[in-house]
Amino acid sequence: MSNQIVKALEDAAKKIGKSLAEDAGKAVKDFYHSAGTKLKTVAKNTAEADAKHKGALDDILNGAEKDAGKDLPHDPKLPGGGHPGGEHPGEPGPGRVQVQNPDEAARADDAICPGGEPVDMATGRMFIDQVDTTLPGSLPLLFTRNHESGYLAGRWMGPRWVCTFDERLEIDTEGLVHIRADRRTQAYPHPDPGETVEATTGERRHLRLAKGGYHLHDRTTGLTREFTTAPGGTEALLTKVRNRQGHHYTLAYDEHGTPQSITHSGGYHLLVTTDSGRITALRLAGGAPDGGDTLITRYGYTDGHLTSVYNSSGKPMRFANDPTGRILSWTDRTNSQYLYQYDEFNRVTDEGGADGSLRFHFTYDEPDPETGLKLHTETNAHGHTTTYTVNERAQITAITDPLGNTSTYERDEYHRLLTETDPLGRTTRHEYDGAGDLIRVTRPNGEQTTATYGAGLSLPEAITEPGGTTWRQAYDALGRRVSATDPLGNVTTFGYDSRGHLSTVTDPAGDTTSLRCDDAGMAVETLDPTGAVTRIERDAFGRPVTVTDPAGQVTRMTWTIEGKPESRTGPDGTVERWTYDGEGNCLAHTDQLGRTTTFEYTHFELLAARTGPDGSRITFTHDSCMQLVAVGNATGQQWTYTYDPAGRVIAETDFHGRALAYRLDAAGQLIEHTDAFGSLTSYDRDELGRVITKEAHGRSTTFGYDQAGNVIRAVNQDADVRRTFDPLGSLLSETVNGRTITFDRDVLGRRTRRTTPSGHVTARSYDTAGRLTGLDTPGGTIDFSYDAAGREQQRTFDDRLTLTSHWNSSDLLSAQELRTSQQHVLQRRTYAYREDGSLSGVDDRLTGKRTFELDLAGRVTGVHAADWSEAYAYDLNGNLTSAEWPATAANEPAVGARSYSGTQLTSAGRVRYEYDSAGRMTLRQAVRLSRKPDTWRYTWDSDNRLSEVTTPDGTRWRYRYDPFGRRIAKERLAADGTTVEEVTTFTWDGPVLAEQTTQASYLPGPHTISWDHQDLHPLAQTETITVPIADDQDQARVDQRFFAIVTDLVGTPTELVDPATESIAWQAGSTLWGQTAWPSASTTYTPLRFPGQYFDPETRLNYNHHRYYDPETARYITPDPLGLTPAPNPDTYVHNPHTWSDPLGLSPHANPRPTGPDPNGHIVYRALAKGEDPSVGLTARDPNNLAVRPLSHVAGKKRTPWISLSKNPDIAFDKYNQGNGVVAIDLRRIPYKYTDISDGPFPSSRRHSAYARKDSEVLAWRFIPPEAIVGIW
Repeated sequence: MSNQIVKALEDAAKKIGKSLAEDAGKAVKDFYHSAGTKLKTVAKNTAEADAKHKGALDDILNGAEKDAGKDLPHDPKLPGGGHPGGEHPGEPGPGRVQVQNPDEAARADDAICPGGEPVDMATGRMFIDQVDTTLPGSLPLLFTRNHESGYLAGRWMGPRWVCTFDERLEIDTEGLVHIRADRRTQAYPHPDPGETVEATTGERRHLRLAKGGYHLHDRTTGLTREFTTAPGGTEALLTKVRNRQGHHYTLAYDEHGTPQSITHSGGYHLLVTTDSGRITALRLAGGAPDGGDTLITRYGYTDGHLTSVYNSSGKPMRFANDPTGRILSWTDRTNSQYLYQYDEFNRVTDEGGADGSLRFHFTYDEPDPETGLKLHTETNAHGHTTTYTVNERAQITAITDPLGNTSTYERDEYHRLLTETDPLGRTTRHEYDGAGDLIRVTRPNGEQTTATYGAGLSLPEAITEPGGTTWRQAYDALGRRVSATDPLGNVTTFGYDSRGHLSTVTDPAGDTTSLRCDDAGMAVETLDPTGAVTRIERDAFGRPVTVTDPAGQVTRMTWTIEGKPESRTGPDGTVERWTYDGEGNCLAHTDQLGRTTTFEYTHFELLAARTGPDGSRITFTHDSCMQLVAVGNATGQQWTYTYDPAGRVIAETDFHGRALAYRLDAAGQLIEHTDAFGSLTSYDRDELGRVITKEAHGRSTTFGYDQAGNVIRAVNQDADVRRTFDPLGSLLSETVNGRTITFDRDVLGRRTRRTTPSGHVTARSYDTAGRLTGLDTPGGTIDFSYDAAGREQQRTFDDRLTLTSHWNSSDLLSAQELRTSQQHVLQRRTYAYREDGSLSGVDDRLTGKRTFELDLAGRVTGVHAADWSEAYAYDLNGNLTSAEWPATAANEPAVGARSYSGTQLTSAGRVRYEYDSAGRMTLRQAVRLSRKPDTWRYTWDSDNRLSEVTTPDGTRWRYRYDPFGRRIAKERLAADGTTVEEVTTFTWDGPVLAEQTTQASYLPGPHTISWDHQDLHPLAQTETITVPIADDQDQARVDQRFFAIVTDLVGTPTELVDPATESIAWQAGSTLWGQTAWPSASTTYTPLRFPGQYFDPETRLNYNHHRYYDPETARYITPDPLGLTPAPNPDTYVHNPHTWSDPLGLSPHANPRPTGPDPNGHIVYRALAKGEDPSVGLTARDPNNLAVRPLSHVAGKKRTPWISLSKNPDIAFDKYNQGNGVVAIDLRRIPYKYTDISDGPFPSSRRHSAYARKDSEVLAWRFIPPEAIVGIW
């Protein structure tokens, strides 16, 4: 499927939300769960198709249907007679015809601006790029085929298609023409013996004579192509491709030059079948389970033109062609059809779907007689026109969107980008050295990034970023990196085996990870610094089929021929399965319990509906431009989106009818937001597009940045935040209103020491695998040990208490036991699970046994204990419709049935609720049987943050927040409404609460509680009371207590234990949804609840970072500010709190998955592609092709030096995860540069800017070493 449809498909699937992540597994979460992420960047608008264009396309459809499948007459006038080998010696071949306009023919992908579906807007030609198989390794092997409507140099798949076997050199009297497999052609002069020559235009590769033919070397990629001159001397066939390390693949032909096979030094062996001068089948030798050959793709032809491509589904993608081979239509394997009409110059004039979707009309002006510039236009189905200005080199020099916003570009004679200026006049400049390597990028504010290169290799030896930080790397003679040095001087070294494959990585701390690779360079065994061994068995395609972890547990996988997961069998024997249609769309996922989720699609594979195992159905509606315009929930309510002519979301209306509006500037940046009240929030930005001022209701928030892009100061009316960073971008300190938290780090960037504003100092130590082994606080210590698989085995508190953990074969916690120094058991808990990993029971030594009933959607409907129970019922959207639990005086009124108005909860039992027009709760009133109702009233600020609460007794509480939305203080006000009688200030460590200090008249002095966490799990709580000594203001007595924290599966505290007395000091008793009680005899207390939640007694709500959660209703009291991005229900908590949590109050996550973007911006995520192995690091598809810009990568160029990452773990886990795993990457450990494109910095392409923003994308350059990978799922 071509580019725009694929991208639209990704946008279309964004609204399914959490429910898919519950039941669809890793394979399909990649494009469904997060399916609404940042819809505000979707391109194109909605309306009826233009009647004029519809008529033209209907004509095409009728003609295509009449011609499809017919044997077209042979045309001897086609170059080469339409047959391989048809050229006549001494006559120019089809390649020479292609380079008659050398600039058009030689442009790289990053110099081509695609429009429509897709059309090269400089030439008007339609093109299709497809990959039929990819075999991974140090030198990946791809079999590609590419079509262009103006192309006529193809051979083995017809004249207008060029495939891997078509690459060759044509030799004539003028010189040589390189016919490349990527549709490009370049002309070279004849080289003299001993000299090298470059192409007349385009990429600067070096051609020289060699024995029996020619060698063509690409300095930037390090690849050399060897061509062997065929009999007759008119051409030289590509026979070998090798890299600097000697890895290679060879292309074999018979004595007539007919392709036969491709053999890879790593062991891959591709076989081709030919008939009548055309390739008819592609197979992998030994690819079948029985050792036989595997059919990958089958091709069919009519009169020599490609008309069908069959994959493993047995269904064809069909092409209807005109007599010259131009594609008139294609029909995919789901029967979606797309049609094209051309003018006499092979330019597309009209195109669109047979059903009326995604239609475009194109016009092409003659060159201006004075400037030589041409204007080409693209008009979509809604009548909105984008204009492209084209110069005589077939370069786009300007793009004007339907709103009149213009971006301009300048390129050199090699088609390299020199400048790009967005509609706001902001210019980015690029400079190159004499060898063509990019040496300087100057941003619109004048800041520069520079690079220097070693002699003879286009490999950067030093990269200096704005601010002067420099990254360095060294290489051996074969271009292998042997060391990398970060700006702090920390060195990582790399070793290689005799075949040139990575074998060791030694980090700056001196710890070494060893690897054993197969012949292709894929890891089959890894040995970490602790000696733990992981073994991987791969199939003939290089995909893992068994993985044996250090504990000996085996996971097995099967795959489709196209590389999609078919089944996964866990170490416990449970199996989950996936089925797909012919285009690879998931039709059904069946989990370990046999529950099936199904998916329905409309035209061009757009998702139309998802039906869960419980019958709940979510629908998706798209307009004729394939823009998602409505999402319907399981009860039929609609969430709608409105777009401007440039295809940007400018309004949305939620399920309850609340409307939001957005205003964007000419560059597509949000500058105004209007809420359901009509209240306006505005944003000012600097030259790099970063927000510097936010204004709302007279409240101003400002942000300041250093040259590395770190926020170093942020100020609002409640807080002045100042931050410092080291040269790697690691946070060293954060000061909020004069209260400072500081961090020390080791050479690997790991935190070794933290000091809070109260002076609470925590030291951390790690083992050679990077696992936490020690936590040392002023009040006590905790030591950790792990099993062979890296799972925590034992936790020791002050060498007295010991917490031992046991795990099952699915890596689920099966038991925990807390013992004293005398081996007395204080607590023991065992866990039971269903086959799908859902918790089915807990046996607690202190509170007894509980079992859980779950419905088909995985929601808990019943909790059963010996003498009590809980019962819950839900509607199809996951809202509670009734709730029963053992009631107390405080929570008894909320027991019973729930009522709703639209999506808003109006009552729960005898509690009623009121809301404002933005959906924020303003009143909670509990009816009492013997006295007047208890009433809470809530007041909100312009950022939808709770600013004040009035409790039933009339007490007022005020809340304050920093510019990042973190609550930094709560204040109890006196009767006068201004005097503060009690204040609690909060200190944050990223997204987790580090410390609170309460001051009030009833306390003898400041009362401080400090917390230490491991990720989201609290480890320890230290309480300090500072009591002034009478008559001495400079002296104080400090009383301190230390408690270790034991948590449940997701990280909710269940016990606080006192090592000093070897006893349990506090134990939680909680309902399913988090209503918590504790024994009256407890000697301490913690306000921590579900991960990221803090209980406020005055409101009976849990503060949850960006929202407030009500455990009586299992709902938040405001809608999710991210809309449908995280989940299909924006009001409810997670569907199952035993294994899921929402630490930021924004997005549900399965434990122990990451919980939103790293607040410091250092940790990013990647869904692993087929064949990627984190144990050896991650390598870009073309790591040495350094001239390729980020835009080309985002636009779909296959072989680039960039690796896509995301700041948002949801994107990796839910959108792009194909079942190969997800990794977390610490950007500070990447020795090469990385580029943050999450703000969509591509003025030349709003569509691709939207993709980058939507995916919160960061691009890593060339290689990510294994030591930078800090998490694997």
